[in-house]
Amino acid sequence: MKKNLVVVRAGNNSLHHRWQDLPLKQRDYDLLVSYFSDDAFAAFTPQPGVEAVLIKGGKWDGLYKTLSDRDLDQYDFIWLPDDDLDISAQDVNALFQAMRTHGLRIAQPSLTLDSYYSHFVFSQCPGFVLRYINYIEIMAPCLHRDVLKKALPLFQGTMSGYGLDYIWCRWAEAGAFRTAILDQIAMHHTRPVGKALKSAMVESGNLSSEQEEAVLKEMFDLTRRTVPIVFAGILQGGQPISGRVQLGWRMCKSWMSVLSEFRDRGSARSGILKIARRQVSKPLDMTTITSKQKGP
Repeated sequence: MKKNLVVVRAGNNSLHHRWQDLPLKQRDYDLLVSYFSDDAFAAFTPQPGVEAVLIKGGKWDGLYKTLSDRDLDQYDFIWLPDDDLDISAQDVNALFQAMRTHGLRIAQPSLTLDSYYSHFVFSQCPGFVLRYINYIEIMAPCLHRDVLKKALPLFQGTMSGYGLDYIWCRWAEAGAFRTAILDQIAMHHTRPVGKALKSAMVESGNLSSEQEEAVLKEMFDLTRRTVPIVFAGILQGGQPISGRVQLGWRMCKSWMSVLSEFRDRGSARSGILKIARRQVSKPLDMTTITSKQKGP
C-alpha cells in the first residue's frame, strides 16, 4: 500500500497514462481513475496499483461520489489533477516528496511556460524552489488528508469547484507557509481553461459556476474575490525570501528573462505587469476562516 493517492476524473483524452510511466515499485502513489466517459471506462485495462470506477458528473461532485465511502486515513497526501495535465511519473513522485520535505498541506506544481492558464502567477518562475501563496487552484491541488476530509463534503454540491480555492488555504489545517506553488516541479496544461466544464454545466441544467462560487462564499462569509498573492518563497540554493514587493520584483525579473519561451509573449507580458501591480496593491488576508454557524 502506497502512502499517497492520485485521483483523476478522466474522459476519452485523459493524459493519466503518463503517470504510469514508472513501474509500480518505483511509484510512490496509487492511482484511482474515476471515469465520467462510458467509452473511456470500457477501454480501461486493469493493472496493479491502478483502480478504475465509472461515475457520471463533473469533477468535484464526481470526486465526492468517488471518495466519500473510502478510507482516506491510509494516505498522507491526495493529488486531484485535471485529466489534461502532462506531467511525468517522476515529477508526481517529486510532488509528494516536496509536500513532506517542506511541511506543506496544500500545494500544486507550477505550469510550464507553454501552458494554458487561468492565473499567470502559477507559471513556473526561474530561480525558485517554491513560492508561498494564499491560493491554490482547483486545477491540480495536492491536499493533506486532513484538508481533503474537511473539504470533501463541499464537493457534493459543486461541479465546477469554483470558490474552493478561496477557502482551503485559510483553514486551520492549512494556513500560511503550508500552501505553495512548487516551481521545481512543472506540469503542462494542454487545453484551454474551462471549455469542457462550461459545456457540461449547461447540459446539467444546474447552477452555473459563478452561482456555485457564490454559495461557497456565503457559507464562509466571504464578501470579496480572493486574489492570488505570493508573500514568501525559497530560492534555488535554499535561501528564504519574503516581502510582497521583493517577491514581486524577483518574480517579474525572472519571468522577463524567459519571455520568449512563453506560448503567448503578449499575454505573458500583460500577466507580468498585472503581478507587479497586484503584489503592491491588493490585500492579503490569511486569517483562519470557518463556515457560518447554522441557527437552531
